[in-house]
Amino acid sequence: MVHWKKGMQPVDFSKLYEGVMLEDEEGDIRPRSTPYFKAKLIAPGTWQVLSDGDYSYLLEGDDELLLIDSGQGVGNIRAFCQSLVPEKPLWRMVLTHSHLDHLVNNYLFDAVYMSRESYDTLPLDAYELFGVPADYPVVFLRDGDVIDLAGRPLEVLHVWEHNVGSIQLLDRKTRILFCGDELNANFFDSSVSVEWSYRNVCRWQSLRGAYDTLAAGNGVCGAEYVDRYERALRYILEGHAGEGVQHYRPHSVTDRVPSVAEKDGVRVAARRTPDWESPLFAVGGKTIRQIMVEKGMQEDLALNDGRAHFCFIRKLNEDGAFDRELVHDGVHVCYYLNRIWGCEKSNWGK
Repeated sequence: MVHWKKGMQPVDFSKLYEGVMLEDEEGDIRPRSTPYFKAKLIAPGTWQVLSDGDYSYLLEGDDELLLIDSGQGVGNIRAFCQSLVPEKPLWRMVLTHSHLDHLVNNYLFDAVYMSRESYDTLPLDAYELFGVPADYPVVFLRDGDVIDLAGRPLEVLHVWEHNVGSIQLLDRKTRILFCGDELNANFFDSSVSVEWSYRNVCRWQSLRGAYDTLAAGNGVCGAEYVDRYERALRYILEGHAGEGVQHYRPHSVTDRVPSVAEKDGVRVAARRTPDWESPLFAVGGKTIRQIMVEKGMQEDLALNDGRAHFCFIRKLNEDGAFDRELVHDGVHVCYYLNRIWGCEKSNWGK
């Protein structure tokens, strides 16, 4: 394992990405093993950055910059973001949660802010595989903390739904809630009980007067989705849990799929969407799709044109056998029927 040092240059892990190309939303197809960065201004002093992995967000304060999530792309995301505002330093970042597509490039920063739970669940085997250091400086965040980005204080919410330890950052100045993968547009994917999900949404809803926009891992959307999720979850709790379907098509509302299966004989995947056919997601030498076939999940695969999806990973677990999807009030909610409130371990609200 490489040991972290300040001012590190990017580690070359491009060979891990050979044999696949990525297509962005504009149809640009290029090898995954080559650097790619694209920035979009979404609010004053706020950029959405696309590389490989979920979106990152660059925030500009009065005298410095801050990045939210570092992705898993080849190249130097810190240098690219610094080039957008060269007169202000970028030295620290915030990790929303400990999933691979948000964190491979953390080592490029002088300090990484995250929750203690995220730190405890960092994928050390993945760091070893990529050959990047895992011993970078870490600062722990707790619910109620404030990151002092001069002229732009960021309030920390420690509310986890999609992954243990997840945090969100409330920016009252731009009225944006940076929410990682906890609140994605038109698709609410829970890893906890319906009761816990409802409690989480009520927490986010209690602050609705402070934000109008959700800046999520899968994109930017209006904050009214929080209100819709609250109504949908309340509907489930009011005696409608059985209305959800067991086999569904999450690809239709969340992740992009490539326009072509291959180019010049090389497999093509969609940029930003997790590539479940990649060996990086293999378990015991088998892809998620291969495991699904072995588990008899052909119906789920058939509904999704043979593609795997992160939602189906839950179905591979014993306690995920009864998960459902309900479409209500214009949103898709994935939830559990067989998880009981109080069984999960959490430091929520502490």
